[in-house]
Order: sequence, then C-alpha cells, then structure tokens
Amino acid sequence: MKRLLISLCAISMLFGACKKEKEDDSKNEPINQCIYDIMDIYYLWNRNMPARRKLDFKQSPDKFFENLLYKPNEVDIWSYISNDSEALEDDLEGTPYSMGYSPQFQLYDEGGKYVLIIVQHVYPNTPAERAGLKRGDIILDINGTPLTPDNYIELYTLQNSTYSLGVYDPVSNTLDLNGVELTMSAERIEADPSAFDTIYYVGNKPVGYYAYLAFTTGDKYIPSMDAVFDRFKAAGVKDMILDLRYNGGGSIDAAGHLASAIAPANVVNNHEVLVSFIYNDLLTNAFRGYEDENLYRFPDNSHNADIENLYVLGTSGTASASELVTVGLKPYMNVTLVGEYTYGKYTGMIVFDSEDKEYADLENWAIAPIVMKYANAVGYTDFVDGLVPDIYVEDDGLYLGYPLGCPDDPMIAAALDRINGLPLTAKAAHRKLPFKYLGGTPSLAGNNLIINGLKVNK
Repeated sequence: MKRLLISLCAISMLFGACKKEKEDDSKNEPINQCIYDIMDIYYLWNRNMPARRKLDFKQSPDKFFENLLYKPNEVDIWSYISNDSEALEDDLEGTPYSMGYSPQFQLYDEGGKYVLIIVQHVYPNTPAERAGLKRGDIILDINGTPLTPDNYIELYTLQNSTYSLGVYDPVSNTLDLNGVELTMSAERIEADPSAFDTIYYVGNKPVGYYAYLAFTTGDKYIPSMDAVFDRFKAAGVKDMILDLRYNGGGSIDAAGHLASAIAPANVVNNHEVLVSFIYNDLLTNAFRGYEDENLYRFPDNSHNADIENLYVLGTSGTASASELVTVGLKPYMNVTLVGEYTYGKYTGMIVFDSEDKEYADLENWAIAPIVMKYANAVGYTDFVDGLVPDIYVEDDGLYLGYPLGCPDDPMIAAALDRINGLPLTAKAAHRKLPFKYLGGTPSLAGNNLIINGLKVNK
C-alpha cells in the first residue's frame, strides 16, 4: 500500500493535482479547478466527464461537482461532496456531533406522504440514551412537525429537538402518536461500532454473534473488535453470526481487519487476496509493473479466531465495505447470507480535503469520488442488484424491537436453525408491514467504501 501511495503522489505531481492559476476573482473558481483536477486523475469514469471548456467554474462547488458525475441510468449515485470537511472526518472516525442513535428511515402512508424513523441502535452515554430513546422506538414528529420526504433530513440533523414517538398496531394497521415526547441536544459522541456480541450454545457447540454497525476510519475502535474475537477464540467458536444489517460501509482497512479476524488462519497467514481493485485507464497504466499494488490482501491479525462457517445477516442497508467482507471471504470459507438482497455497491472512493496541502484550494470542502470497483479473489464483482441471500428472511423494520443478539429475532433464529440442522421455525416467518425502506444515516459513512490507504498526502 505504501508503494501505491507513492505512485499516486507521482501521478499527482505529473498531472498537477490542483492548479493555482485563477482566471478571475470568483471565490468558487479555485475550488472548482481543484475539484476538476482531482476528478480528472482519479475518477473511475473520468473519460465521461465534460470537457473543461463546457463547464462553468463559477458555479457553487456542489453544483459543479454534480455536473461532473457519470449518471446515465444512475451509474454513479455515490460520489459525494461536503462543505464541512471537519464534520465529515468526525463522522467517518466515529466521533460525530450527534444525538447518539442510528436511524432507519421508512416511508409510510398511501403514496409515501410521510416518513418515520425507527431507531436501530442507541449508543451508550449519549443524549439519546439519557433521554430514554431505545432500539425499536418509532419517531413520527420532530419539534412538532411531521416528517416528510422533503423535510426529514433537515429535521433529523437539528441540534436541539423534541421527538414525538409513535406506536404501530399490526391488527388495525394503524400508526399513531403515543404521547411520549423526548427532548435532547446533540453533542460529540463516541460511536463504537462494536454494538453487541454474545455466544450461543447449539447443543454443545458455541456460536458467536457479533453486531458491527460501521467501518470507521482509524484505529480508535479496533481494540473493541479485537476483544470480541479474543472471546470467540477462547470459547472455541467455529460458527459465527455476523450482523451487518445496519452497516452501510466505511473504511477498507477496518473491513480488512474484520475479515482477517474471521478468515481461516492459513488464509490470513498466507496473506491471500481479499479483493482486487479496478481503476480508470490513467491509473491502470500508471500501475503497470506494480500489479500487486492493485490487490488488497488479508492483513496480519493476532486476534484471528479461525472461523469455519460464517452467517452474515444482511438487508438493503448492508452496503459497500459490508458487502466486500461478505464476498471477499466467500472463496475461502463457508459463507451463508441470511436476510434480504443487500444494497449492491462494489465501488470505493477516496476522500480529498484541504488537510492535504496539495488540495488547499478546496478550503472547507471535501470530495469523495468513486475511484475504483472491487472484485473478490475469483473475480466476482458488478453485483448491481445486491448479494443474493441464501436464506431469505424479509426485514420489516419492527425486528428492531428485539434487542441486538436476541435469539427470537427472526434473522438470528433462521441462522441458528441452519446451524442446528433444523428447518426454519415460526420465529423466522415473514411479517409484512406497510412501510418502505428509505435509508439509514444520511452521511458519507453510509453506503460507501473509503480507501484510506490511497489518500494522497504530500
């Protein structure tokens, strides 16, 4: 990875990563020149970008960036721009300014007129926990205003809010306010993605369960993950349930660390290929003679538990780095996907911001363009419609009423039934609700794979 970093730096110098020439005094022009130069080198679909002469460099940076994206048939719906690079970095590192809960947004009412929030997880020692919010709660109004497709992001991101909770009655198929109101204010939180782990016993066989919510950048929360696998290893766990239902992706390094904690020991020790990267023609040509730099291998991991059978819980909220772990492990061990079709994102991005002096012209803006797609060791990629579940159990949103790790949770029950060699029980039966999944946390950390090791630093 170090040589690849050097190679990318060389490309940056060769092509001039951010030109300093300013044709006029427009405050947006140097920002947009920098954006274009980055995209021209790194963007996976750089050949499909408009020519410079056809662009208005005085536009607002967000509109300018959008005009560069390759969107026939919505090919690139992931490349991202933010006007607050510091907040974005906090989010990716798992230290956001937040109420401290993980949301799941759902459309409801005829025609999808309204939006509700189902609480996926409440982080400890946060405003949400102190206010009494809990997993499975339904939020209908914020500050007395019903959530709609037009306002739910704005209301969700308010720093001071009163939440009005609701209750769903499956018998009458009605959704109403229940009179509970919770008031809280955002603060800097510690969002450790290692949400819950436990060990079940199926007969005398130990089965590990691990709910992991996000692949955060940096090493801050890696010790929490390591402790989980130390417990699994000590208990002799060989069958494991990995709950990625609410994990929309994140850092490839965190994904690699998780994969190397799970994989058979010989796979890790031999540094087999987890995934390979496919870049644009410019970068591909630059890497000729350094083909191994296009490979991401299982890293060393002294906490490897040498798992034999992995059961991944997935839904449409399972994306990117979560899918990478699933497909990356599949050539080397028994991997069973339980749940629904996953999101379907086989691409990765680099975050560029003014912290790198080469990109000082970005000022407070950050961009995260798609720079590659990945394939596993046998070449599997382009899973546009998501990964196909081996055991189909439909998620209805109200599964969130079960505590994480509860064996009565239909998806966990289905995995345990398969481990026990039993047919699916009634616990795994389908229950359909009149809601439509809209998405999870609205941030770069959701549904994206961040290639931290490729970020250009000069």
